[in-house]
Amino acid sequence: MKTNLFKNAFIACVSIAFIAVVFTACSKSNDSVTTADQTKLTALVDSCTTLLSSTTVATDYPAASITAFQTVLTNAKTAALVTTITQTAVDNLVINLRAAKTTFLAAAYGAIPSSALLFGLSFDEGTGTQLTTTGTYNWTAVLAKGPSEIFGTATNLPSFVTGKVGKAMYFSNGSHLEISNYIASALQGTKLSISVWVNPDSTRAGNYIISYNYWNSWKLNLQTANKPFFTVSTAAGITDADDQLDLSAPNKTWTHLVVSLDLSAGTLSFYVNGVNKMTWTAETKPLLTGTISSYATVLPLMIGACTTYTEANAWTWTWAHTPANWDSFIGSMDELKVYNIALTDGQVAKLYKDENK
Repeated sequence: MKTNLFKNAFIACVSIAFIAVVFTACSKSNDSVTTADQTKLTALVDSCTTLLSSTTVATDYPAASITAFQTVLTNAKTAALVTTITQTAVDNLVINLRAAKTTFLAAAYGAIPSSALLFGLSFDEGTGTQLTTTGTYNWTAVLAKGPSEIFGTATNLPSFVTGKVGKAMYFSNGSHLEISNYIASALQGTKLSISVWVNPDSTRAGNYIISYNYWNSWKLNLQTANKPFFTVSTAAGITDADDQLDLSAPNKTWTHLVVSLDLSAGTLSFYVNGVNKMTWTAETKPLLTGTISSYATVLPLMIGACTTYTEANAWTWTWAHTPANWDSFIGSMDELKVYNIALTDGQVAKLYKDENK
């Protein structure tokens, strides 16, 4: 489902419902003229007004959510002023306004527990041939060149460049990072979220951001039309999905991407610049269940590449051993973070807000 579209549709429907219940009530000439009890509605309107007038609301909620909630509240106040409003109409206003309040509260920026960060790379070191990840695990990320079998001598190590926040890492000609001292069990389980800023140079189907055993466990890349594309493997099978939004991450532009996976709930959500653009469920993706699969072959955790040359060369199908067909990232990445929880809308919105400097 496209969450943001559903929210917009919800607000529109609620607004129409407010008008409908009021004017339908007013058009019935045979209704007895009695004074409707607006005690609950008045109290709810007052609490919503107080909530929206808080001095911290602008920093606690996205602007779009504030505007949408204010629209519903204003419609409720207007409808309540109709002198011939019926008790049924008042009761419906209470129901609708409560629903709008619930939606608004759910959109609040959310803090992410520090314990949820499995590992992160800010690239702010600005120098060196290996980096130490931050978070729960201090793994070693080694800068590596693209395979000579593909690129010959026309390859290089990743380089430090100006990033979205501080420094970033630039990848080209198959250059990437390899983490070999990771703990496999930490990358499996039922919940996982990946957050990263990307600035791709070009549109490629295999613009790999991060890969843990490629499609044998999980991986995130930019697919055709610069859409974030995530794959996860469980005992039930392999699930592929994207956000169905072309040019989600335009070339030569910094874009914040988040993938939030919850296999226990059967959901997979894609976020672009802090906004939920697509949520897949077990109904639309039946294999979103179980736990993330392991892989018999021990491969490095790859950042900026799909897998090793030895592994790829053993694949059973025919593929062209050329730079253009090698799956690796071309462009810059910054603030890569992997979490052991499924980030919520509010947490992603706060993360984007904090890093969008």
